[in-house]
Amino acid sequence: MLSLRADPWIPDFGTGFEARMGETPARAEPFVETEDWSVPITPQGVEPGTVWFVDGVRRVELRLIAGDESGRRAPGLFGSFAVGAVRCDGRAAFAEHSLGRSLVVGGGLLPDPLEVRVGGAVLAYQPATEPGGDPDTPLFGLQKAMMAQEAALASRMAAGKEELVLADGRLGFLDATRSPVVGVVKRFVRAYLDPDQDALLPRLGPGERTPLFGLVYEGQPLERYAWYTRLVRSRPEWHDHAGLVRCEVRVGLGLDGARALADRVSGLLPRFAGRPFDPRFPQNLVPVGGLERFLQHRLGHRGLIRRALMARLAEQAA
Repeated sequence: MLSLRADPWIPDFGTGFEARMGETPARAEPFVETEDWSVPITPQGVEPGTVWFVDGVRRVELRLIAGDESGRRAPGLFGSFAVGAVRCDGRAAFAEHSLGRSLVVGGGLLPDPLEVRVGGAVLAYQPATEPGGDPDTPLFGLQKAMMAQEAALASRMAAGKEELVLADGRLGFLDATRSPVVGVVKRFVRAYLDPDQDALLPRLGPGERTPLFGLVYEGQPLERYAWYTRLVRSRPEWHDHAGLVRCEVRVGLGLDGARALADRVSGLLPRFAGRPFDPRFPQNLVPVGGLERFLQHRLGHRGLIRRALMARLAEQAA
């Protein structure tokens, strides 16, 4: 008989156990911190201090089919994205944020820039192209643009005071910064660990973590240390990897520095675990959920933008 277990995420947001675009396969080196994967590591005496959370949102305004004079056709889209930061030091406050708009076409076809008036505003869509012809290729291009902005913002936040920066998703850059930057991945994308090490994950309690392991990407040296930690206590009806996040830091911190940071972050994250009303509970951290709602509002009215784009395309066709 099949074993059936629930994923707590609301279905409209996919699942917490799902492959994502741009997640490059990697090989794990499990024994960089210890060879003992039999028991969780429990951090002690963690002080939160000031923490920055960095995240972004993206939205497809209108999908397209683009064609050139030779008859080539490729999928495309008009898309918008926004990235921003929240500072938490006992209370939360929004900080810097920025917007971007892209006109992305696949198949290597590069469109011209396009501007469209929506009410009293003029929205400028910057052109971009991706080599593939898959229907989701333009969405990958929009995702890359947003991730580049997220990485740039996290780098700026980490260049200031010595305050912890938690960036939603994979660690987007490996340059040294004044403050440590940690990538926090809320989707379980693939099994990096062998079954012997993976067996520890269901046994993690809130705030406990696995040992550090290395992530090695093909053709590259070891650049990232990673670990898994649990945000909330698991429930019998959930699958056994629900409620976990994977964290990443750059190897340049050194093993001792990465170990200390892993303890601090693992002890800290349960304090910010998502609330049950969040559709991606519990992995979508509370400050990140609030930031996403703020950024989505900054993208503008979806219906008005779509209507203006349709009118602009009708004007071009005429």
